[in-house]
Amino acid sequence: MALLTVVYYLNPTERIVWWTGIGLSGVAAIIVGARINHPAHALPWYLLAVANLSFTAGEVVQVIQTDYLHQVDFPSIADGFYLAEYLLYAAGVLGFIRWRTAHQDRGSVIDALTITVGLALLVWIYLILPYAVSPELTWVQKAISMAYPLGDVLVLAMLLRLLVPRGGKSTSLQLLAVGTVGILVSDVLYGLIQLHGVWHIGTPVDLGWAAFYCAWGAAALHPSMVELTRPIPVQPPHITRGRIALLALASLIAPGVLLVEVNLGDSSHAGVIGAFSAVLFLLVLARLSGVVMIHRHAVARERALRVAGAELTSVVTVEEVAAAVRAAVSTLMPNAPRHVALLALGEDEFVPPLPATREPRLVPAGELGGDLATLLDGSPSALLCPLALKERPSGNSLVGMLVVGGTALELTALQSSLEILAAQSALAVERVMLSQEINVRNSEAYFRTLVQSASDVILILNEDDSVRYASSSAERVLGEPELGGTQLIDLVPPEDSHAVVLALAKMRRGDHSEQGVHWRLLRSDRRSIEVEVRCNDLRDDPTVGGLVLTLRDVTDQRQMERELTHRAFHDSLTGLANRVLFQDRVGHALSRSERQGTVTGVLFIDVDDFKVVNDTQGHGVGDELLVAVSLRVSTALRTSDTAARLGGDEFAVLVEDARSPADVGGIADSVLAAFAEPFKLSAGAVRVSASVGVATTEDSADSAELLSHADLALYSAKASGKRQWCQYQPALQASLLERHELNESLDSAISESAFSLCYQPIVDLAGGGLVAFEALVRWPHARRGMVPPEEFIALAEESGQIVPLGAWVLERAAAEVARWQRTSLAPRADRGRPPLYISVNVSARQLRDAGFVDIVRAVLDSSGIQPGSLILELTESVLMRRDDRVRADMATLSDLGVRLAIDDFGTGYSSLSYLREFPISILKIDKSFIDGLGVSPQQYALVEGISRIADTLGVQVIAEGIETIAQRDLLTAMGCPLGQGYLFAEPLTVDQAGTLVRDDAALGSLDLHPQGRRQV
Repeated sequence: MALLTVVYYLNPTERIVWWTGIGLSGVAAIIVGARINHPAHALPWYLLAVANLSFTAGEVVQVIQTDYLHQVDFPSIADGFYLAEYLLYAAGVLGFIRWRTAHQDRGSVIDALTITVGLALLVWIYLILPYAVSPELTWVQKAISMAYPLGDVLVLAMLLRLLVPRGGKSTSLQLLAVGTVGILVSDVLYGLIQLHGVWHIGTPVDLGWAAFYCAWGAAALHPSMVELTRPIPVQPPHITRGRIALLALASLIAPGVLLVEVNLGDSSHAGVIGAFSAVLFLLVLARLSGVVMIHRHAVARERALRVAGAELTSVVTVEEVAAAVRAAVSTLMPNAPRHVALLALGEDEFVPPLPATREPRLVPAGELGGDLATLLDGSPSALLCPLALKERPSGNSLVGMLVVGGTALELTALQSSLEILAAQSALAVERVMLSQEINVRNSEAYFRTLVQSASDVILILNEDDSVRYASSSAERVLGEPELGGTQLIDLVPPEDSHAVVLALAKMRRGDHSEQGVHWRLLRSDRRSIEVEVRCNDLRDDPTVGGLVLTLRDVTDQRQMERELTHRAFHDSLTGLANRVLFQDRVGHALSRSERQGTVTGVLFIDVDDFKVVNDTQGHGVGDELLVAVSLRVSTALRTSDTAARLGGDEFAVLVEDARSPADVGGIADSVLAAFAEPFKLSAGAVRVSASVGVATTEDSADSAELLSHADLALYSAKASGKRQWCQYQPALQASLLERHELNESLDSAISESAFSLCYQPIVDLAGGGLVAFEALVRWPHARRGMVPPEEFIALAEESGQIVPLGAWVLERAAAEVARWQRTSLAPRADRGRPPLYISVNVSARQLRDAGFVDIVRAVLDSSGIQPGSLILELTESVLMRRDDRVRADMATLSDLGVRLAIDDFGTGYSSLSYLREFPISILKIDKSFIDGLGVSPQQYALVEGISRIADTLGVQVIAEGIETIAQRDLLTAMGCPLGQGYLFAEPLTVDQAGTLVRDDAALGSLDLHPQGRRQV
């Protein structure tokens, strides 16, 4: 390129040839340099090559237009190539800045901007503004003309940003700077000549562009070019005098220009100079704040190192040294959560080894290899800081190494701090190791005494397996005061002697697989004990010269292990196999069944109403019942069958080697027959039944499916009325899937308020007047139609969704009755009748919810109804549990004025004692009692007795399910005040209920249909 430049000056008329050669040579030099030097990131160099190529293309296009086509167009295509060179240059240099100085503090950026802004003022006043006000140029020509000096300002800014950080200077960077300065000088001179004269080729100005090509190519070819994409150490917080002078000179450019122009009598640029001066002032302030921040960071690092040094002076183990180092590194690198700090000891552990200078170095994590790279946990780079001491007793100055993983930029910024930490760690490790060595030497006598008093037996055997030495603990463990000369084989039971001889032979051959084996030995009283044996072959050790056996008595331990193993696979209450053992045996049984062609079956057994026994007679009686059930079930099986308790009152039976599924069904019949007789327990005889689900390998592919099918069959048996067994059918799977889909729809239905309420009237039997409504929830499903309450209520109970659903019902029902009360209050008051009230069903799970009382309070407040207008209907199961918290919540609700009712009284384990123990206000007699009023005298007497006792106790009675006038008249005659049923109305929609309220307010009683049903 230098030769072509000389030729150009000798023959400038052929400049297209010489400049094309110079430019393409520069492009080739950059590409070749990137290929042969292999920088870590080659993209910035390729961008510089493209920038060179763009500049060369502009030269070629311009020469062709002017010299060959005789076109003097401005702007032209050549201008596009020239201007693209600036952008490509900026992109390439930005790549160098990213990889080289990304972790520098903002001071470097501000310094570069300060110098750039100062020089940009000169460019703006003497190059850009003359073009902007030139009357000879169009606006497009002005824009292109101003773009050139603006591009020079961009190039200047990028160059200064690359040069400002100290450290890491390289020949390649200097050459790159020379070339950039060359193009900037030539561009500025070219612009000034164009403004004040005529441009000619072959002038010295062209040397700047030639230097640009030549220096960039040389920069890429020089080996130091790889350093431009490597991070350089962070610059220290202080500023050198040279930089201060340069920054001061740049800051004085604006006032200097202003003084010159004032002397010349020209103040037209005062506004521009003022704006640039303001920018420079702000940059100076930002630089000062940056210096303060750098100082703070330095103080924080110094404090972290001081704290680490204090901790390292008090550590007593190498592990504590490592912990202190990790804590210090975490403090130094708070913004790098994935950093790793390792403290390794011993020079042989490092790959690759440290150089002879013991200097720290930054390496890619992949070069470390071995376990060290794995421990870095994905960190891209590692800083290796040696733990070295100049004078050590061993003569080796290297104690170990501090390895810190992280990004190269983070590690470079902290290198000096980590070196100090490594030096402190080396002193701490050396001190700890010396202390440990002293302790070891001082403890030799202690360990000698310890061996004599240890609980383990230590034996040294001769080559003929005779005992040469036995520790004093041998008398306590083996009962032999003196074992010297005794053959080891004499201490072993005869049946184990051959195995012991073989084990000793393997130990002498160096087979260490026999370490930790268990033997049986005979004490002097011929009682067998179990010992754990460990061997050390020290025959080559002159101080021992024999085979050393360490025997530990593990008799109690092994007995406990066997007991724990049994407990792990058996139920602690019944002694039957537990779920783990049962599933394991099912898997083995299926394998045998497949080989032998037999049928394997599984029975799932559930004790019906076991919870009632637990709740009424206590858990002790319940446990007795479970033990008795396990014995009954076991006696009903064959010897080849396996019984297991899966948990609670659930049992299972594995039936093996059956010839057909009918044989499995026969076992199920035997199991059910075992429950025919009552169980005699300490509290008396208890009669329970069982439900059984049966599945066989005829309809199951593997163990998981077999157990699942048996569970489905059990669910079907219980749903069909209990006290029976059910064989698995594929339809059960579909039923379960349908139930699952319904459960999923239930979640969304509650959140979307997709439910509706119906209201069934409660009437005064004597007068026929409307007294209240019972709120009944309904689910109009989009696909299934109206879902029966018995289906979705049970699902809501199981999933816990009954709590939000019940709260919604309570809130909606209270709001409706409040509206009805407002419309009917005056007419009812005129007739001396109290306001309408609403009755809402509350599930056991809903009542047990800790926030239920708060929900009721909130509903009363939001609806505005009186607490006495709300009745909560409870099932008898809630009262049977006698839960203290539920009892307290019921008392709280009663104190609020909310009335409580027992729903479906008489269908469960009913007890009139509930009326005395709980704050019950209302009894609702179940429909099954009402149906038999006109048929059974006993039924009539029972209902009449309940009504009279309740009336005596001050409890109101409501009869449910009244369907005929005869039933109503009988209830009225026996003194039952209130009732509800289809005789008066089916459950009504909210609009129908509102109509009924208005009719009752107008007429004062309900009109009955001739067939006995209310017309709505």
